[in-house]
Amino acid sequence: MHYLTLSKTQGVLNEYLEERLENLVLEDESSNAYRNRVLQRVEELDQITASFDTYKTQSIAGLDQFRENQFAERIIRRGDLGKIFDQLWLDQVSESNANITEELLTSYDGRTNSPADFFFKETPNAVVPSLVEHTKTTFLTEALEELGKEALVFEQFKMERLEDAPFTSVYKRKLFLGENFELNIQAVSDQDSVESVTINSSEQSLTRREDGAKLFYRPQNWGKYFVEIQTRSQRFYTSFEVVKPRIRFMAQEEIVDLTLGDEQLISIDPKFIPRTGYSFESDFAISSYESGVLRVKPTTAGEFTLRLIINDQAIDSISLASRLPEGLTVMLSDAKGDPSDLFSAHRVQSTDTDFQVLSYTAEYYPQDGTSPYSYRSTSRLLRPELQSWFTPGGGILVIKNIQLLSSNGITRVKAQPLIVTTNG
Repeated sequence: MHYLTLSKTQGVLNEYLEERLENLVLEDESSNAYRNRVLQRVEELDQITASFDTYKTQSIAGLDQFRENQFAERIIRRGDLGKIFDQLWLDQVSESNANITEELLTSYDGRTNSPADFFFKETPNAVVPSLVEHTKTTFLTEALEELGKEALVFEQFKMERLEDAPFTSVYKRKLFLGENFELNIQAVSDQDSVESVTINSSEQSLTRREDGAKLFYRPQNWGKYFVEIQTRSQRFYTSFEVVKPRIRFMAQEEIVDLTLGDEQLISIDPKFIPRTGYSFESDFAISSYESGVLRVKPTTAGEFTLRLIINDQAIDSISLASRLPEGLTVMLSDAKGDPSDLFSAHRVQSTDTDFQVLSYTAEYYPQDGTSPYSYRSTSRLLRPELQSWFTPGGGILVIKNIQLLSSNGITRVKAQPLIVTTNG
């Protein structure tokens, strides 16, 4: 639990380092390209954190499982995430002067290992998020050390953060692709009059007003954007990010435990979902989303994928799993499907409407001790001769070996036996 909390502190540090790297003013285009690739690598490391968050929700029920190393060993080191981690690390080594990163890492016993082996071999589950943040710190620090030497000194340009400017400015720091970045600048005095605004070094047109200026800018790609504002007296800077929509579970007490045919409500972080133009889709589940609540009803047992669709493209996806239901029951019903007593019953019917009876065995045990009667039915219907079994002294009818078929037409499950007592 210590490492899970530590990773949050490391994340705050990395936000600071990331902002410092974004705000370096670089004249050399190759340096700027290197910076952008480092920031992209930092973002791609979030794949590991996102996968761990899903694993934690679905597979970790207690503290002992945080001490295990199932995720680090199976999903990272022996899985695709390990290949991604190694490639990101080696990309950083190849582009940097290797002041911090090294192609092979040496452990305490003198052995050299690949990055994924060095960090994740037999690593407890709970340590994984902290190691991801540590890797981000390594990449960001290395880039800052190298590029800081080439960066223009802010003080020479009297550059300050826009948040510290003497005029008001209202804008969003995170956007979805298709949203406009809108910036309102209200000049308090003549020296605050805006002369120009650039975004990622590209000058932008402004709508002039008596009290200042207004900027509308529509980003065309995902990523981070650096904004520089030149007034008559000095320069200001800020930044914003165009983020990809993502499926992120909210912290919640309940565990995501999906059952075939049952609908479950899952809390989703609405900050990562656009207001309109999206849908949740799966080949093996019925789903809907509204106001931060995702409703998922699996139509199959086992693992399946839920996708976030925007403009007919899967922008993000998560793996979920559902299990077979337990304790399904049946009842006797009439021809209309309503509950019925034994003497007017037409068929055996599942009490769960997502399942129907496929077959069953009927056995009748007379109260007078005579030989029992039985038959095997390959449908849900009750045979006409059933009522001829009933003896004057009454008896017990047992419906057992009940096979149910799911509404998907594939999955078969068993139901609990139905026992009916008759009076003579």
